Amino acid sequence: MSETTTVATAPDARQPILSIKHLCKDFKLRGDGLFEKPKVLHALSDVSLDVYEGETLGIIGESGCGKSTLGRCIVQLHRATSGQILYNGQDITGLTGADLKTMRKNIQMIFQDSYSSLDPRFTAARAIEEPLRIYNLVPDKAKREQIVFDLMKEVGLDVQHVERYPHEFSGGQRQRINVARALVLDPKIIVCDEPVSALDVSVQAQVLNLFRRLQRDRGLTYVFISHDLSVIKHISDRIAIMYLGRVVELCPAHRVYENPMHPYTKALLSAVPPESPFQKTEELKLSGEIASPVGDMVGCPLAGRCPFATDRCRTERPSLEEVEPQHHVACFRYHEIAQEQ
Repeated sequence: MSETTTVATAPDARQPILSIKHLCKDFKLRGDGLFEKPKVLHALSDVSLDVYEGETLGIIGESGCGKSTLGRCIVQLHRATSGQILYNGQDITGLTGADLKTMRKNIQMIFQDSYSSLDPRFTAARAIEEPLRIYNLVPDKAKREQIVFDLMKEVGLDVQHVERYPHEFSGGQRQRINVARALVLDPKIIVCDEPVSALDVSVQAQVLNLFRRLQRDRGLTYVFISHDLSVIKHISDRIAIMYLGRVVELCPAHRVYENPMHPYTKALLSAVPPESPFQKTEELKLSGEIASPVGDMVGCPLAGRCPFATDRCRTERPSLEEVEPQHHVACFRYHEIAQEQ
């Protein structure tokens, strides 16, 4: 049974636009034999986060840490096993039918693969227009076309691109189409699941600047998922570090780089190549096997790889606690680790 996780609060005590409370998501795995019971993979375990209007909350971690599962749970592509997701105070985890459709108008998602997330039979204009047709928000065809043209211009696409199909665009252009499609319903929150990871570095910068401009102009709120520390640093106001389905550190973006407290965060940062070959950086290497998310999970998920782990770490699960203003860490030994480092 998971321990209670402290939910982060903003210093000005604003009400969050999105509140995730003790969220768990399990996937049942088929047993190896006829009489073997199905196993359970714990993709998310007791995740609690608040997201405030107009901010960007960055979610970062290794592949398989559960960050994409978290994003899909927020937009209800995955049904949470337990816990709550509140949008403006309303529990959206159990919505179905028309209520779910209304909620999805306000919370949109941009996926990692810009090509497979577009219908190859639709032109760029049709792909952007489709949500308006589904929700029947603008019955007049001429008005829909004008909205599409305006959005394409806003995201950096030309009118000449209107009748082109996905295969005729570059990766960066396809992602701009996906951004325009997400914006056409005028959402309040956009979940961005690795939206620039498949793009060239120069194109990444252009798309990230587009995200920042749209946020400024439209007052958008982002949940931005990435495995790239430099991308997260550029785009985020706060950062949540995830490991094996749990949030292990949560703080303002600059503090992750200035004062990381969790051993996993320190290991992530030490793996980033220095800007200069003469620059000395502290290294923290994690050795050993990654714990399995299948079956019963006891103790800290990093205990098997952490050089600072004790017997307590292997038997008790540390909860996410505020150790400094706005800085939350799930580690029993963060004070000692800071002194040793």
